[in-house]
Amino acid sequence: VQPGTFFTLTREWRPGDTVLLRIAMPVIVSHGYRNSVYVSRGPLVYSLAIGEKWKKLADKGQTADWEVTPTTAWNYGLIINQHDPQSSFFVEIRHMGDQPFSPEGTPVELKAKGIQIKDWKLVDNSAGPLPQSPLKASGVQHDLTLIPYGAAKLRITEFPEIPK
Repeated sequence: VQPGTFFTLTREWRPGDTVLLRIAMPVIVSHGYRNSVYVSRGPLVYSLAIGEKWKKLADKGQTADWEVTPTTAWNYGLIINQHDPQSSFFVEIRHMGDQPFSPEGTPVELKAKGIQIKDWKLVDNSAGPLPQSPLKASGVQHDLTLIPYGAAKLRITEFPEIPK
């Protein structure tokens, strides 16, 4: 199959027949605001998996007001190999959970390395201004998990870039 073309599959179909389609989906690193980096693979954009604490503030009949706060660090820069950005990530395919648009149920995660940016802090209970990239950062490298944007309720999707 060639990109931009149609492929016709002609055959006599029988019950139980299946078609397995494998599409190359490289990890793509793009640049955004303040030269930050964001990561996509196929049709999905990825966000940092952040631990969440939910607190109900008020019941409103069939709905409610909730407060969600982070239970894990969120202020990381991504370490990106400048010569081969794709090598900065490991794609992990998992069993799809009951709710694929939840952090626990998503069938795909990206593993990456990052360094916590101590000067990137909360401002008015939200992530403060995004540091300008590229960023020279030192410190402990952390294993990070990125999940599809739609599976994250708290989201850091654009990261300071730390060149490798």
